Amino acid sequence: MNKTVYFVIDCSGSMHGSRADAVNTAMQKVVQEAIPEIKAQKNNDLQISFKVLGFSDAFSGKVCELMPKTDLDDFTDWDFIDQETFNGGTPTGAALQAVIDDLKGGNRGEPDMNAVAPAIILISDGEPNGSSPTYEEVLKCAEKGNPDEVKMFRKALRVALGICVDERGRESLVKFGKLSDKLEKAGYKSYYDCSDTYVDDFVNILKSMTVNMSIG
Repeated sequence: MNKTVYFVIDCSGSMHGSRADAVNTAMQKVVQEAIPEIKAQKNNDLQISFKVLGFSDAFSGKVCELMPKTDLDDFTDWDFIDQETFNGGTPTGAALQAVIDDLKGGNRGEPDMNAVAPAIILISDGEPNGSSPTYEEVLKCAEKGNPDEVKMFRKALRVALGICVDERGRESLVKFGKLSDKLEKAGYKSYYDCSDTYVDDFVNILKSMTVNMSIG
């Protein structure tokens, strides 16, 4: 069985500065502290990989692969995202569509038949403002009753982390989340607001969610 954990990181201009520093710090902690715990706890029959996408309308195609799909044993370092990378608007819909396309097989044109439901961690500081597709369009197409090609996205464990968001941004990000009954019963949430002392909160939540979404 193959499971992919996607980190989908907002690289828009408003993330520049301390928010970007928090993302890099948290991802470094994931490598240093969460990955060893995942290795110790995971089922031997489960193959786990990680992929990191950044999104900004300053990127060509709006989405940038910050880290290609990497096996658990090879995820040993985090390549810090430069501050200059954080620029432009927030095309969250395009980023989620890129995840769906990857689940459908990407350039290979066929899905991984051994794959189980992925985990997707969306990290952003505000309300999406991109189009073609919009955030709402992507979420709607993944609802029950729509084409089977998005069923893996529909089944995915999805958590949003809002960094210093306003109320409209929070309301938007909350729509993304979807947890398994197991994780909900364990006390986890599908949205976390990291607005207050967000660096420490963000690091701790991201480490915890990475472990539980990987082996859950």
